[in-house]
Amino acid sequence: MQRYLSPLLIALLIAGCAPKRPQPSQEESRIDALLIEAVYLESNGYYAVASSLYQKLYTLTKSKEILYKLIENLIKAKRYDEAMQYITQELERHPDKKLYELAASVALAKKEYDKAIQWIQKALRIQKDPKDLEFLGSIYLAQKRYELALKYYKSAYAIHPTDRLVNSIAYIMYFYLDKKEEAIAYLETHIRMYGCKKNTCATLASMYSLQNNIEGLISTYKRLYQTYHEEPYLKKIIELYIYEKNFQKAIEWAKKSGDKKLLLDLYRAVRDYDHAYTLALKLYEQTRDPDYLAQAAIFEYEKAKVKDKRLLEDVAKKLEEAIQKVDNPLYENYLGYLYIEHDLDIPRGIELVKRALAKEPDSPYYLDSLAWGYYKLGRCKEALKIIKRVYYDLGLKDPEIQSHLQKIEQCAKEKQ
Repeated sequence: MQRYLSPLLIALLIAGCAPKRPQPSQEESRIDALLIEAVYLESNGYYAVASSLYQKLYTLTKSKEILYKLIENLIKAKRYDEAMQYITQELERHPDKKLYELAASVALAKKEYDKAIQWIQKALRIQKDPKDLEFLGSIYLAQKRYELALKYYKSAYAIHPTDRLVNSIAYIMYFYLDKKEEAIAYLETHIRMYGCKKNTCATLASMYSLQNNIEGLISTYKRLYQTYHEEPYLKKIIELYIYEKNFQKAIEWAKKSGDKKLLLDLYRAVRDYDHAYTLALKLYEQTRDPDYLAQAAIFEYEKAKVKDKRLLEDVAKKLEEAIQKVDNPLYENYLGYLYIEHDLDIPRGIELVKRALAKEPDSPYYLDSLAWGYYKLGRCKEALKIIKRVYYDLGLKDPEIQSHLQKIEQCAKEKQ
């Protein structure tokens, strides 16, 4: 077996269990070697073998620290009766807080909860240790005695307010005692006093999530981001603002994220076509992705107050270039409708709309474009059949569709 420990660890172990000697005797050297091997075996999970070595060491040294290590390894090896034998033998001589704690551990491992409580209470009579109070709380929790568990967790927290303890307290309050608001208040107070540690703020976020408290979630993720500056927390803040449809706030935080694609989507959502156009064009220049060119063209059209010939030609040019490289029916329909609506090239517009419909034959918007194209060509009966399908069968009844329907119906009547 390879035997390796860092020189520093070896030095510390030896120094902790034996006085420093410039030239150790043969017996002392044997003790040191046994100690190193025992620690190595223990650190690698060989508790039964390690306990045998600690047993030899205890026989040689009668060290209380070695006795503790012996008992701990016997417990880890699940040799509970042997562990208790050593504990009771030593306790016959005098009280010992550490041995009471170890006895409680044995009883808990054997699910002898009442005995575990008795042992740990003896340790607490010697010293009110938060670790023992927490241990006692965990026993009561295992017994489902939640009020008592909460009492001792709170007592431990009052002495040593850790994130682990406040999480346990909040968990018991929230899930077992139906003290949901109190649980959240406890976490909020702890975080204000001691900072937003990941596990504590994650617990708080999960409780706000269960209550669908979006403001609480946003507040918690802001604290996490301000503390750790990690992107997942920033993404959560943006997602929550989007969920609330607070797109302006989402945009503010998206600018910090550096996620330009997300920022572009948000500009589109709030119809901020000026910023959307600038960003889409910048992204196209950086990536040469035709999708961004098509989007820039659409935003250019949407933001323009005056749709003059020069603008229309520029938008059409961008979209024609884009659809040669990206297969997207939305862009084909958009360009087709542009050609139709502004009488730029109605036959080309109808051709593009039909290309879009070949991919999405039931799209009411694409069908409306086709109907409008036929109307512009005077093919009103064909147009009426299509627009009625859009309005009555597919149920798209926005003002523009209604206007198209009325004009096409009038045209069809005049053509009779």
